[in-house]
Amino acid sequence: MADASALVDRVHRAYQAARYSEAAGLLPSVSHTVDALVAEGPANGRREALRLQASVAIAAAKLATKTGDALAGRLAAERAHDAAEAAEDPFGRAASAYQLICALLRAGGQEDRENAEELSVCFAEDLSGSDANSLTWRGALTLISAIIAARRSDPTEARRRLDHAEDLAHRLGTDGNIGWTAFGPTNVMIHRVSATVALEDPHAALATAEQIDITAIPAGLHGRQAQFHLDSAWAHVQLREEPLAVIHLLDTERVAPEFVLTNPNVRRLIRNLLERERRAIPGLRGLALRAGVAA
Repeated sequence: MADASALVDRVHRAYQAARYSEAAGLLPSVSHTVDALVAEGPANGRREALRLQASVAIAAAKLATKTGDALAGRLAAERAHDAAEAAEDPFGRAASAYQLICALLRAGGQEDRENAEELSVCFAEDLSGSDANSLTWRGALTLISAIIAARRSDPTEARRRLDHAEDLAHRLGTDGNIGWTAFGPTNVMIHRVSATVALEDPHAALATAEQIDITAIPAGLHGRQAQFHLDSAWAHVQLREEPLAVIHLLDTERVAPEFVLTNPNVRRLIRNLLERERRAIPGLRGLALRAGVAA
């Protein structure tokens, strides 16, 4: 059980470090190991084995959604839910719901977005405890619901949900990583920046970004750092501050090279910058080549 748990943790750590190819390479053997543990392991360890099975499926859902396969992400989230239900694990159910929400958002349809928002609000409300796990998962679900509100151009509701998440983070009292959520005060601020990006307010995005000490988040959360730099780059592009945008995109690549290769928003920004380029912007052409954008 301990060896299997360590393997599952390794997959999640690789994902959070934006080493997606490593996580994907590990996943089949780890899934096989954990499935065998559920089927053949001792009866007194079955619940823990089921929790691990849910966690593996959550990792699979993350990877599928990250690479744009919303259907595979949804199916993996549903497998995670089934395993969490069998384990009678409320936080496993919350984690599977979060990944289902991500997959629905990736699918991109209006009904999918509405269902995702309803799920995020309902599951957050179900977690009313004051323990660290409850605060974390309620906070994580509240954060994604805030981003959904911002994407449908509702700044008031987005701000209300962000404020609630900030209160939960302060009650938690630390920049933690319970359940691989990265939830804490710094991650709430990163989501505030993402919300202003969704609301297409570059001035607010940069004003919020200036308040963030990105080094405060736990070690290894390179994907979160990359998102911060990507959002900052977007804001500078909107303000026609191209050299500053390139600096943030280079920082994105520095902390998470695979993030640059898998995130369509990164490539979109690079193309935008190339189309605008009148004088050479240091670093842009090399970045474009490495990202597979330039011919």
